[in-house]
Amino acid sequence: MPPSPQVLIVGAGPAGLALAAELAGFGVSCQVVDKRTGRSRLSRACTVEPRTLELLDMRGRVGDLLAWGRECPHPPLGNEDGYLDYGLLDTPFPFSLSIPQARTEDALQAAAEKAGAVLLPGTEMTGLSQDDDGVDVELTGPEGPATVRARYVVGCDGVNSTVRDAVGVEFDGWNYDQSLMMADARLSSPPGPAEYARITRRGMAALFPFRDGTYRVIVLDREKFAVPADEPLTLEDLSESCGAILGSDIGIHDPLWLSRFRSSQRHAKRYRVGRVLLAGDAAHTHIPSGGQGLQTGIQDAFNLGWKLRAVLDGWAPQGLLDSYEAERYPIAAETLRKTDLSFRFETSDSLPSRVLRKAAMWSMRIKPVHRLNVLHLSGLTLRYPAEKRDRWTGRRVPDRPLVTTPGGPERLYELFRGGHFVLTGTEDCPPAAAGWEARLRTGVLAEPLGAGWPAHVLIRPDGYVAWAGVEPGRGLTRALRHWCGEPRTVAG
Repeated sequence: MPPSPQVLIVGAGPAGLALAAELAGFGVSCQVVDKRTGRSRLSRACTVEPRTLELLDMRGRVGDLLAWGRECPHPPLGNEDGYLDYGLLDTPFPFSLSIPQARTEDALQAAAEKAGAVLLPGTEMTGLSQDDDGVDVELTGPEGPATVRARYVVGCDGVNSTVRDAVGVEFDGWNYDQSLMMADARLSSPPGPAEYARITRRGMAALFPFRDGTYRVIVLDREKFAVPADEPLTLEDLSESCGAILGSDIGIHDPLWLSRFRSSQRHAKRYRVGRVLLAGDAAHTHIPSGGQGLQTGIQDAFNLGWKLRAVLDGWAPQGLLDSYEAERYPIAAETLRKTDLSFRFETSDSLPSRVLRKAAMWSMRIKPVHRLNVLHLSGLTLRYPAEKRDRWTGRRVPDRPLVTTPGGPERLYELFRGGHFVLTGTEDCPPAAAGWEARLRTGVLAEPLGAGWPAHVLIRPDGYVAWAGVEPGRGLTRALRHWCGEPRTVAG
């Protein structure tokens, strides 16, 4: 067993691996334990949305995903010719990326190991106890039982989290009654366009191609909702449902896997108990619509990572680590609400639901309505609460070109590679950051962030506004103390 880490992460799914890459990239020693010895092929999430891609881009970790994924700028709506137009978005990634979850995990694992994180597959957490200084974790791995002491433990171990159970956090919610079908397979007669979906009285079928030529096939067949989720799904059964909904035989063959599943909606009562925290599916689980569970889990990691680093480095202001739950809990709660409404909307066959579906499809022809829906799905509207509810604090910051120096960064997002705070604007940055230099980078924008943005903006390491104003002064200094802790003075 390697030396005890500062942070032990339980679970090597997307949230755990993203957090490991964050922490190790900041110089925090971390280990990831996972009871699995290999990657699961039955991965439900097959979509990475623009905001998640932006966050990974800020750390220089988006390359493998783009290489292995397939860009989908026009996801289908289900009414033959209707689609979402991601070209309306102000982002370097105006598309939804179709990629199997196993491939997403491969990319995140490579990033974590490159940064220095230690992964221990085939190792299960069997218990933990904590005190004021750390957490003792009981593990059972290939070499037998062992106890590891860490400063903090983060449970990223999924819906059946042993970490969550060990600290006694309730996981409230419900299971849906409807049984759905999903598979990754090849198609001999795929419909056009490549990404395709259709909603009929019988149900919904959606097809999303991957770069390797296989397709993710997702089917909601109202005539088969009552089939038990543990009943094996056959190729014949899946093909019959697809043919009935799509109106043609798409020639499903050579499946990599097939599965029935029942979704659930659950939310942990707390995300932190002392030195133990929860993230990803251990904290919240949603239906797989739009891949929102994967987005939320990775974004948990980006919110938590820099805050844990600040605590471990000794400069975190009071309450910073508590802000993880305060910020992320309402985001997950709202995602749960929206995905629940979406699922009920998609699966109901009542007359009001059918009328509403047609009205919703028609409303997407209205450009402002269309754009708002795309913004929400892409994650670009996510905002954290501001104490004074000002217009800017907590907002996502878009990428922009910088006024460059030879060999320097060319884009705003490149300034976040080391996980620093960033002070930027379209004018020379103010010399108001004395004492915070080690935690802060500055850059001058070559063009404004957008209409109405103030001249100067202080941005958190996860790309959200900490402060914005026209004149730097006490407002900026207060924000630096609030988020970056006390300035460090050099002894004379």
